[in-house]
Amino acid sequence: MAFEARTHVNGKMLRQFAGQNVSIMLCVENEAGTNLTGISTDDEKITVQLPDSVDATTGDWIEVIGKAMGPTSVKAKEAILFGGENIDFDKEGYNMMVLFMNNCKEIYRSG
Repeated sequence: MAFEARTHVNGKMLRQFAGQNVSIMLCVENEAGTNLTGISTDDEKITVQLPDSVDATTGDWIEVIGKAMGPTSVKAKEAILFGGENIDFDKEGYNMMVLFMNNCKEIYRSG
């Protein structure tokens, strides 16, 4: 299965990619059916419309892949839950990675 092209973003970058495919990491705050709220790695509150419930627990990390619908919302095509492992996610490292990937695209794409 191939993934559609997407841009890895954090919460503050989301507004720059409205209507585009993105991938964002969130710490789950609440899930109600197919609606999820989470906090991005740069502490922005993001709302997500999920295709299906993922049974997330508060504090779980989730990668949301989908379309940016506005400055603080994503319509997910896929959600990958990183829960139950008590992971210590490196938020600062993720933010540095997305800034590098978006500011140095030629280096990133050419390897």
